[in-house]
Amino acid sequence: MSLRKKGPKIMGDFEFSDLNLHQQQEIVKAVSKGATRRDIMTWMMAAGATATTGGAIFSSASAVWASTPKRGGRLVCAGDQHGPADTLDPILCTASVDYWRGRMFYGKLVRLKADLSWEPELAEEVLVNADATKWTFKIRKGVEFHNGHTLNADDVIYTLSRHLGPDTKSIGKSQMDMVKDLKKINEHEVEVNLETPNADLVNSLGTFHFNVLQDGTEDFSTANGTGPYRCKEFKPGVRTVGTPYENCWHGPGYLDEMEHFGIGDPVARLNAFMAGDVDMMVNLPGKAVKEVEAAAGKEVWSVESGRYTSIVAHQGVSPSNNRDLVRAMQLCMDRTRVVKGELKGLGSVGNDQPINKAYFDFSPDIPQRPMDLDKAKYHFQKSGIGSTTIPIIAAEVSQAATFQCLALQREAKKIGMNIDVQKVTTDGYWGAVWMQGSPFNVTTWNMRPTANIMMTLAYKSDSNWNETFWKSEKFDKTLVEVRGVTDAAKRKQMYHDLQMDIHENGGSITPAHLNYTDARASHVKGITMVPLNNWGGAEAPPYIYRDDA
Repeated sequence: MSLRKKGPKIMGDFEFSDLNLHQQQEIVKAVSKGATRRDIMTWMMAAGATATTGGAIFSSASAVWASTPKRGGRLVCAGDQHGPADTLDPILCTASVDYWRGRMFYGKLVRLKADLSWEPELAEEVLVNADATKWTFKIRKGVEFHNGHTLNADDVIYTLSRHLGPDTKSIGKSQMDMVKDLKKINEHEVEVNLETPNADLVNSLGTFHFNVLQDGTEDFSTANGTGPYRCKEFKPGVRTVGTPYENCWHGPGYLDEMEHFGIGDPVARLNAFMAGDVDMMVNLPGKAVKEVEAAAGKEVWSVESGRYTSIVAHQGVSPSNNRDLVRAMQLCMDRTRVVKGELKGLGSVGNDQPINKAYFDFSPDIPQRPMDLDKAKYHFQKSGIGSTTIPIIAAEVSQAATFQCLALQREAKKIGMNIDVQKVTTDGYWGAVWMQGSPFNVTTWNMRPTANIMMTLAYKSDSNWNETFWKSEKFDKTLVEVRGVTDAAKRKQMYHDLQMDIHENGGSITPAHLNYTDARASHVKGITMVPLNNWGGAEAPPYIYRDDA
């Protein structure tokens, strides 16, 4: 065995990292097969190392082996909602359950990391011109779909084209509306040309709606992707089961089986987790954090984020299009109580717009809107609503989603505002209630990689997810123009103006930004910390494993 040294180390003085990759692998393999400290020391001393070094390398190799993902076992994962709208079609995904399934079965051109930078996935190289109007994606060779088809440029073009055109049903449509054309350069290279610059395009392609499909896919009763798991079972509103895909280009999933379903009631979900019936759960209630931390074999999985909960004021119908009524409700919101009381501090105060300090382009210059019942009363009287009942449809789609309504109801009553909180189940909420015409209803939003993507999805006039139905030509124009601005001062001012516009004129009552606070059994390893969704940004399926040691 030939050892290599780096730096001025003396003969026989080596570290595990000084060995080449093959040597490291051989030693780890030996340890995994039962080699003792004495065995490794003897081996290393014969190769010129000291006894001390041999012992240190055994310890390092043992640590590497201990942290190596184990294969086998089963995990049961409990989301917070499910229903007949559950889907395996990436362009229609609306809920966390959809995003987790997507990561099990599909792959994307790029993946997003914990710091919200991106790295290549199915595209092994990404090139962009100086003004961000031409993007070139060089596709990884030898990648197979679950049905054996080999990934090529036609698959990527088909995937991206599903987000284009006036008739697309894609939730991600607004993130692709600047695309002029898609060109196949060769079997493994695709060029995307834009009408207007968009430096955020590659970040968009790392989000949930851009999972890559095989050319011509129309049947989504199952999933045919490039992901680490095959779809063994998919029953909307019931459950999803995945098993390892052995030919996955980066390796099959570590688990023998992964089951995923929703438990809408937070108390029932917590009870199932604490009883060991499920291995992971989303949206751990703040009041249960200490209970989980104190329980043997249970751990909190929390990630700081720009995620938020909100009350939607539909700007296209009455009475929610009454600006004075919306302002009065915003001024009645006890934001501190929501964060400290319900979230137990696992979040931050919101300011009636979606961007907080977790985003690079957050504007700190927007004054925090306080609870001010005197001003609220002025705007309420000006609204002319009087004693008319104001219904808010509430479901526990996130922690504090219902609590925020009850907190608002309590304070609003003090100025004569009659709010009726109508509680409904989370099951089917996104298909039956959200964006279905109610004046007021709750919502929750995952963080997006950039402020522009977040505002484009939720507030651009033509977005399929413009839940407040707020329309502003000035806002839309600035949102598009800023994507190509490189002057730092100009960019900062434009993003400030966008956030201020929503804060002052939009239809959102946003009291809080939430950490993603979930829970897992201690035997659940390989977790991720991407701040875009529950369970580490729904990025964990390729890495997650079970280790009961």
